[in-house]
Amino acid sequence: MKFLIDTHVFIWFMMEPEKLSKKVLKQLMDEDNEIFISSMSFWEIAIKCQSGKLSLGRINTLHLPHIAEDYDFDILNPQLYDYVSISQIPLKENHHDPFDRMLIQQAIRNDLILISKDEKFQQYEENGLQLMW
Repeated sequence: MKFLIDTHVFIWFMMEPEKLSKKVLKQLMDEDNEIFISSMSFWEIAIKCQSGKLSLGRINTLHLPHIAEDYDFDILNPQLYDYVSISQIPLKENHHDPFDRMLIQQAIRNDLILISKDEKFQQYEENGLQLMW
């Protein structure tokens, strides 16, 4: 199976794996699965670290892509059509986060199951989003 992990899933997998559901942890550890992390997640983490909203302790944000590769996660870069077609995902009254919207679009366009605990994502299942938690 092919999965795209939400930013918090990557952080928890690195730092607090006990926060992940057993189901998610099993999928992340299964060598038969293909796990993707969006380059947008690295950007989101860097912005949140710089603003003081997130601390990774002793982990340097410059090392995050290498850490992802060490876990055998594939880095998924948005394609031009991901950016321009984001308008195809309806704006939800309670959800405007641009990082989340890009992950949702990447998951839909690449037929990936998005692993996230964010309950707001459920409202995009009617638009083709496949979710797991």
